[in-house]
Amino acid sequence: MKETRNRLKEAKRIVVKVGSRVLVDETGKPDHDRIHRLVAGMVAAHEEGREMVLVSSGAIAAGIEALSMETRPTALPDLQMAAAVGQTRLMSLYSHLFGQKHIQVGQILLTDDLLKVDERRTNAKNTLVNLIEHRIVPVINENDTVATEEITFGDNDLLASLVSILIEADALILLTTTDGLHDENEKRVPFVEQVSDDILALDKGKNGHLSTGGMKSKLLSAGKAAAANIPVVIADGQTDGIIQNILAGKDTGTLIVSR
Repeated sequence: MKETRNRLKEAKRIVVKVGSRVLVDETGKPDHDRIHRLVAGMVAAHEEGREMVLVSSGAIAAGIEALSMETRPTALPDLQMAAAVGQTRLMSLYSHLFGQKHIQVGQILLTDDLLKVDERRTNAKNTLVNLIEHRIVPVINENDTVATEEITFGDNDLLASLVSILIEADALILLTTTDGLHDENEKRVPFVEQVSDDILALDKGKNGHLSTGGMKSKLLSAGKAAAANIPVVIADGQTDGIIQNILAGKDTGTLIVSR
């Protein structure tokens, strides 16, 4: 485990996925202080010469607050409407915060079918790599506004895994509202070598009303990335300096690798 943690110190191309519940409060309003701290962590890594990619949930949640909805809607048109309104809010905030450090961002909206078609997948990869090579931070989300089914990526966990594999990332960080996977005694599991049925059984299946993912979604997605030799860390995005701690090789969160 120590060798893999040290490997994170040398990671150059890093995908950071941030879940909805990390970005917003219980009403769906963006938590500006927390978002500011997360962006600061990515900026610090960027200034070290690392290549940072952000997969950000939160569009629907932000739209719920903006449209004064009391709860997350269930009808697909309403989800799409909330996503359309919320996505502009999130991107405006990201553009402002990164821009304060003279870092440009580029919005990329992806759908499941796009990543299944060879030509489209290649085009998406070329765009992402070109942005990265020009030191522009891609901000990626599922294109909820044109989705024909309910959210398929599990709060962007699978999307982050697929993007990591697509661009041959050196590490994937999944930020959530817990400090990683917990065992039967509620103790943090620092290291997972294989996402087995026993590991999946540890998931308690508790999702917030503002998110669609859960620990099982993260574990399954992490397993896909780990199988592609990409180390994955599931960690608490509410913790100050979490990105810096992970990339410093500190024992934080749950590290998942493949045998």
